[in-house]
Amino acid sequence: MRFGPYDEDKFFPIERSSVYRKSGEGVKIAEFVLVRTSSKGAEEAWVVEAKSSIPRDFTMFMGEIRQKLTNAVQLTIASCLGRHGDAAAELAVALKELDIGSCGFKLVLIILGAPKEKLPGLNDALKKEMKSLVKTLGFEPTSVSVINDIKARDIGLIV
Repeated sequence: MRFGPYDEDKFFPIERSSVYRKSGEGVKIAEFVLVRTSSKGAEEAWVVEAKSSIPRDFTMFMGEIRQKLTNAVQLTIASCLGRHGDAAAELAVALKELDIGSCGFKLVLIILGAPKEKLPGLNDALKKEMKSLVKTLGFEPTSVSVINDIKARDIGLIV
């Protein structure tokens, strides 16, 4: 999958960031964070993870995705709050300007080649995994999504 193209003022490649590298070994993280405008006109932070397939060990897979998305949300929020001083130089301009206290978050998993009929079950499984984060941070119940590459292309996440 090839991500983008994105406005660099709205794109934070968290997986390649120095603030993530300084987190140390064993900390898993999502691919990137992207500021997008919702259908209601509000700015949202989209935390995106991508996988090339659905692995056989489904439980372990969902647990790993939960870790990556949770860590990315926490590191993004901490960076926006200035908890990691060196992150300011790397953060996208739109993230720096985002009202982190009131903005929406979308946690998106893209699975290459996932059949459309499998997506509802995958979505339910990921929502269950992410429930505690969604509840404790006050995210909308619809903030978690599993999509395939076709949908990701349709909404401009990949080319």
